[in-house]
Amino acid sequence: MKKTILMKAGKSLNDIYQTGSLYRNILKTDKLEANITHLLPGTKTNSFKHVGQEFKLMVKGEVEYGVGEEKFILQEGDMLFHHSEEKHWAKNIGKGEAVFVTISTPPTFTLFEK
Repeated sequence: MKKTILMKAGKSLNDIYQTGSLYRNILKTDKLEANITHLLPGTKTNSFKHVGQEFKLMVKGEVEYGVGEEKFILQEGDMLFHHSEEKHWAKNIGKGEAVFVTISTPPTFTLFEK
């Protein structure tokens, strides 16, 4: 595997479209994965639960983010870290598109598995 990987803006390895959401896989190695999620207003993701840890960085908009029984309001520039074994989900509660980056380890985001 290459030691340095460049992904140009707007490019991805794989895109998954679901109603009101777009998941863009921008990096996948044997140790971590990075995705960009776009959510239309009012859209809520499915609940996910898997092995690992996640770091979220809000790029645009506002989401309510649930981890287990806790709920957080994330806005542009906010970050959140959590263990992925807890059920987690996001809901766009803003008036425009919400965009956030997720970096997770290990790479276990099953939507991109074929």
